[in-house]
Amino acid sequence: MFSLAAAWTFALLPALQPHAAHAAARPQPCRGCWPQPSEKKQRAGEPRMLAAEVLARSVRPIVGTISLCLAALVPCTVGAFAPGEVRRRGLWRRGFTGFSFAVFVSSWIFSGTVGFLSVFMMFAVVAQNEYYDMVRRNGINPTWKLGLLGSCAMYVAAACPSVAMREAAFPLTGCATIIYLLLRPGFERCYGRLFPWYTPRDTPPTTYDDVGTTFMGVFLFGYMPSFWVRLRGIGPMAPAALLPAIVPPRLRGCAPLVALERSRSDLLTAGALVQWWTMLAIVFADVAAYFVGKRFGRTPLISVSPGKTWEGLWGGVVAATATMAAAAVLLGWPYPLATGGLYGIGCALMGLAGDLTVSLLKRSARVKDTGSIMPGHGGLLDRLDSYLLVAAPAFFYVSALRMLL
Repeated sequence: MFSLAAAWTFALLPALQPHAAHAAARPQPCRGCWPQPSEKKQRAGEPRMLAAEVLARSVRPIVGTISLCLAALVPCTVGAFAPGEVRRRGLWRRGFTGFSFAVFVSSWIFSGTVGFLSVFMMFAVVAQNEYYDMVRRNGINPTWKLGLLGSCAMYVAAACPSVAMREAAFPLTGCATIIYLLLRPGFERCYGRLFPWYTPRDTPPTTYDDVGTTFMGVFLFGYMPSFWVRLRGIGPMAPAALLPAIVPPRLRGCAPLVALERSRSDLLTAGALVQWWTMLAIVFADVAAYFVGKRFGRTPLISVSPGKTWEGLWGGVVAATATMAAAAVLLGWPYPLATGGLYGIGCALMGLAGDLTVSLLKRSARVKDTGSIMPGHGGLLDRLDSYLLVAAPAFFYVSALRMLL
């Protein structure tokens, strides 16, 4: 944490220096999301710009964080797999999984639309399938296959530039789900006649629980997470305008960078920067809530999750607020302490809402973890629960902020 704070301080110093010291040597702006004060009087139809210095100082902490996580993986790897006390190895294993996940997610966010969407669909399908497994353990029969297909359709539609496709994905998925649930026994018989190798299942009549749990999975793991894809698509930046801002001139002659500069890749967008900082704020909120609650927690928060306290909640809110206030300064948001702080509060509260929602589902299914895919952390849904409900408010907040500038 100390090293990360030092990296942040180094990144924030240029933003806190007097404006006149940088006015003479300011680089040319590159395509982005936030108009700077000197750019407000732009011609009609001109794209909004993000100053190169703002881009550089917002990317610097990201590179520093990834480097620190890679460095932390070395002792975590040794401690996790070396012989020793089981409890201590479990702690090292949790650290190894967490730091590996942080490096992977950071690289994934800046992998371009195709790479991001592919991995996103894989994550979402695994998490949604864990949810439907919990539902089936309670004797409920959701149409999980159609739910997964509908969710994937919403992710693809979210990356599509057509507004009509983005808005149509959820209601059309709902219509198809209702029709299938009503005619499910008939569909089973049709499958048996069309495919001789298929054995029709003796599906019981569709119940209210079947319909409700199916739609809960589509909404909670399909529609709401699809806004992460929309958020990432905000403010695409051309590599030719991006690389001069973050790569030293002497390194830009390398063949891979030259090829990247000439390509039309969308590895970095203004939305991807916001998304990375948003996810970091959620992580800091979770960590701060855990340690503050463990050390100072006295007042229970809610019966759904007995371990959570009001003190832990305030600790998480403070951590997320401070993180996003710093991010707003780096990203060049207007009135950064106010806009970033309000955004951070929303991230902390909606992250907690997602966490409590999954806790409620696990209590209903009488399970401790949603799965065992991540050593020391349980299922993938156990790690992604705080991100389920954040994306939609974040997308609309950032979109409204852009419209006001």
